[in-house]
Amino acid sequence: MSARLGSDDTRLIGRAHEQEQVAALLAALPAGGRVLHLSGAPGTGRSAVLRYAARSAADQGVRVLTTSWAPAEQDIPHAALHTLLRPHPAPPRTLSEADHDTLEAAFGGDRAPAPDRLAAAVLGLIAQAPGPALVCVDDLDRIDAESRAAVREMARLCAGTRVGMIVAERTAPDAPLAPDALAVTLGPLSGPEARALVEHAGRATGYTETELVVAVAGGNPLALTELSLGDGAPGDTAGLGLLPATPRMAQAYAQDLAELPEPARRALLSAALSTSSLTWDVLGATRHVLGSGDAARDGLTEAVRRGLLAEDGRNLRFPRPLVRPAVLHLESAARRMAAHAALGRSVTSPPHAAWHAAQCAVGTDEDLAARLEELAGLASAGTAVLTALAALENAARLSPDPARRAARLLRATELACDHGLREQALRLARGIDPAGLGTYGRALLLWVHELLPGNFVAGRESIAGLCEAARAVAATDPELTRKLLHAAARRCWWHQAGPDERRLLTDTVEDLRPRPWDARDIAVMALVEPQAVPDEDTHRVLRRPGGADVGLLGQLAHLVGDLGRATLLFREAERTARAEGRHGRLPQILVPRALEEIWLGAQWHTARDLADEGRTIAARTGQTDWVARATGALGVVAALRGEHERALECAAEVEEASLRLGQSRQLSLASLARALTASGTGRYAEAYAQLRSMVTEPSAPYSYEQFWGLAFLAEAAPPAGEQDDARTVVAQVEAATRTGRTPLLRRILAYADALIGPDEEAAEHRYREALRPGIETWPLLHGMTLFGHGAWLRRRRRVIESREPLAEAESLFRTLGAEPRAGLAATELRAAGRPAAEPDAGDVSRVLSPQQLTIARLAARGLSNRAIGEQLRLSPRTVASHLYQIFPKLGVTSRAQLAARIGTD
Repeated sequence: MSARLGSDDTRLIGRAHEQEQVAALLAALPAGGRVLHLSGAPGTGRSAVLRYAARSAADQGVRVLTTSWAPAEQDIPHAALHTLLRPHPAPPRTLSEADHDTLEAAFGGDRAPAPDRLAAAVLGLIAQAPGPALVCVDDLDRIDAESRAAVREMARLCAGTRVGMIVAERTAPDAPLAPDALAVTLGPLSGPEARALVEHAGRATGYTETELVVAVAGGNPLALTELSLGDGAPGDTAGLGLLPATPRMAQAYAQDLAELPEPARRALLSAALSTSSLTWDVLGATRHVLGSGDAARDGLTEAVRRGLLAEDGRNLRFPRPLVRPAVLHLESAARRMAAHAALGRSVTSPPHAAWHAAQCAVGTDEDLAARLEELAGLASAGTAVLTALAALENAARLSPDPARRAARLLRATELACDHGLREQALRLARGIDPAGLGTYGRALLLWVHELLPGNFVAGRESIAGLCEAARAVAATDPELTRKLLHAAARRCWWHQAGPDERRLLTDTVEDLRPRPWDARDIAVMALVEPQAVPDEDTHRVLRRPGGADVGLLGQLAHLVGDLGRATLLFREAERTARAEGRHGRLPQILVPRALEEIWLGAQWHTARDLADEGRTIAARTGQTDWVARATGALGVVAALRGEHERALECAAEVEEASLRLGQSRQLSLASLARALTASGTGRYAEAYAQLRSMVTEPSAPYSYEQFWGLAFLAEAAPPAGEQDDARTVVAQVEAATRTGRTPLLRRILAYADALIGPDEEAAEHRYREALRPGIETWPLLHGMTLFGHGAWLRRRRRVIESREPLAEAESLFRTLGAEPRAGLAATELRAAGRPAAEPDAGDVSRVLSPQQLTIARLAARGLSNRAIGEQLRLSPRTVASHLYQIFPKLGVTSRAQLAARIGTD
């Protein structure tokens, strides 16, 4: 649709079929006029398509004449036709006398000419000017009757002229406008098109708000460009899980409402406001307002007859859902208040009746507030979060007790954060007044500060304050105590706190949380001292007794390095978060999953896609810490894939973010990306030094990222000549993890032992141990181990034996997308006397990485390096580097040969 339907911006988002039809109509104009008939509900973009057609025609030198419905002229005969012909204020002398008289009679005489005669005269007048013309008529079903009849006749007659017509109206007629007219009904936009239109309109301020607009709009372009949450307190629509209508959106339905008799209008308002869909509840409220049951039934029947409401058994629904917020916008506050009062008496569900009663309540009422809190608990997925937030905010307003008011606002703030509604969370948090709440108020304020995204002013120095607050409220609010401890643990993890802060937190947990610990307690300890968490505690809570939060369990498994179990838990948590619309949680799920996919995945595009989506959502929900972490994951994946420039860009972004946020946790991913880039380009000594620093000098307890670095350190040690030093580093890690090692760490240590072990004669046994069944779980480590074994065999002159592991390693690396490693394996394989396996000549996707394949296809079409770079957001130098690698892989030496090899599709 047009990006802004009321603006001069005629660029269409979506509507590809309609654009093709407009183009065909304009192309055919020199040979004869055609008719395109558009129909669609209000807001579907009929006017936008007409504006697009008018602009396209003008760009081609085609004259454009337009007319549309004007409310003040609806009853004036031939008013719309007169507007159409304004470019011709007086008939030219070359017009026939009959046509001249017909036009005079229509626009100034006292008699109305026949529609067919008037249509012929209008077409004759338009045809007097040189060149083809395009007539655009909007709202055909609402213009004056005389103009409407003439336009229909023009559509029938224009085939013999050079006048094309595009006519739009809300409902398609029973018969076509002309025998060869093409009829197109505008439906809703698809999901991607809808999101693109919301983004372009610029009203939605974040990812979640975009999703809410898409859900409420149902693909209607006008709603997609007009709806937003706004920045004020929730209104009537929030209790219905809807977004408020703007004046422009409401105006699309104003005429329908104005034409309703009063009983039908009251019934429609009751239905639009009602939190209950039961016909009986709406009738009861309408009866209270009108004072007559018969009038209420008649009004409801009339609204149904006009298609504004529909009855499905015992329930009412809106066939056009956007009518509902439009009605609420168009009705006065007094009429809405009267309807709320009536609904509060008639709606049979106590929590839903409480919503209506609350809209009329003045002062405080704890009973009403409690029922509203119950309504918030009934809200389920999707747009129901709006209902829950509005119910909690109203409950807080009605709360006589300051502590209960603060607790309800806190619950609403937490819910808004969970759903990624940052602006709403900030507004709700500002309503929490800790004055007069003493110790509890101060603790509450600390938690709110930790809860809101983007609060990085305080770093590790706030850990002590959080521990003190947890102790202060432990006896009165155990739930808040747990939240404060978890916030302190997150600070420890993100800022890689020193031993004093960690000891303070672990002592506080020991004092306040009696054993046996539950999942939340163990997650706190895993954030602080991941290697100190007893395996038996981890295994016990990961079996999920008591319905523990699956996302929290995924975090726990991830922290202790049990990546296989973490992935399963995070997948379930992701499904739940998406289903419930808890978009604020998604970066905390997607980014760890991306890191896990580096080791568990069979193809790294999955890891890249997860990290990319996580970064996008984090950026649009204000979680800048997770933006940096996602960028670090993308940098590691890019380095492994051989996209070295991209990897270094990501590393630089992460390092800059780490300084800005004051978080050292991010730096390990940046170090990995830089080290893998160095080793991928043959700079093994540099890679080794970078990895050694990361592994041997951690500012906090070892984490899984340091363990990953150990694998690459062992890989870089032999070519860097650092085997002896690497053995010392490995021994240090073995000593530090003696009490508990995850499956991946055990495999990494076995790989390191095989690769750099001191006894060359025992290497055969060590490689067999490293390659024992189960290594297939970790495709990257499997390929690295196979490659190490094959290279060792070749160096021992066991050339024939070396070929199988080398070939298997090359295949694994190519499937993953690890181009630098695949190239090394191919080199070793050739040195062993066997050329690397050539893929099917027609299957270049087996030879090239996905990015290389994209670049190759663009180059085959004749695009320059700069043009390719602009499309893919790469520098021309990076594109040239990729082509330098692509040509020998495909056995070509020019772009012409490249086009012949892969085609230009």
